[in-house]
Amino acid sequence: MLDRFLNRLLITKQVKNSNKQLLIIGSGPWPQKIKSILNINSNKLKVTSIGARDFLSIGIMDIKRYVNDQIVWIATIPTIQLEILNRIKLQSNSVIIEKPFATNSKELKSFINLSNESKNTLYLSEPWRHSKTWEFIKNKITDQNSLQTIVIYRGGPNMRTYINPVWDWIQHDLGLVGELLKEYQGEIEIGFKWLNDGNTLNLKIISGSRFSIEMNVGYFSERVEYWEINGKEKVNFNNNQNSNDHPICTMYDYVSTKNFTNNLIEQSWLTNKVIRLLDT
Repeated sequence: MLDRFLNRLLITKQVKNSNKQLLIIGSGPWPQKIKSILNINSNKLKVTSIGARDFLSIGIMDIKRYVNDQIVWIATIPTIQLEILNRIKLQSNSVIIEKPFATNSKELKSFINLSNESKNTLYLSEPWRHSKTWEFIKNKITDQNSLQTIVIYRGGPNMRTYINPVWDWIQHDLGLVGELLKEYQGEIEIGFKWLNDGNTLNLKIISGSRFSIEMNVGYFSERVEYWEINGKEKVNFNNNQNSNDHPICTMYDYVSTKNFTNNLIEQSWLTNKVIRLLDT
């Protein structure tokens, strides 16, 4: 059913609000990928980029002129991202914050404080959350009255020196799971266990008779990325890269239309809860 739905999406230049400017802060493979995808999907959007450390070297008096009413997409590690957020907190831009935005309680506290102080409109980078694919899957799950059992696998063999692989992967799905569970925040139970010397996490989230969700994230000997729903359907949110539903484009379109519907901290409620739990 999902394949038939995706096949109905037209392959076109996707970015709708392309008469704007986007500044990407970060120089690694991921910010380069963001820039490449948006350039391919828009003839008019002007995308520029600067390394995170180069941006931090700009004088404080020149920051306003440099960001100059652009949408800003910060794509770097949490500690440097916090420095950048602090540097631009007096501006009034739309700012996309990359995940993971925090990996422990101390970083989370700093992130929340900066979010409350910032004059910018902040968005968490959760590209799948704004895609047609997620809307279709979410509605299909929530339309059911029976217990919904979901098993998630997300991870791969890459080990980065600056971050545990669990934090490299877990926030991809926590935002989606949080959206499914937002009406049940007061009744969820969470259990977890660390595997592979702390490089893989098994996280179980139960909400009464409504949801039973198991997440397996972090290090795996090969790349895995899918949801298994009720033991039947497997969903890979990356399987529609060539359709008119590319997650990077839907994320940009969401921000460029200023379609801000909730507080960023409220949006990431489950991620924040898990960060605090795993830090105990």
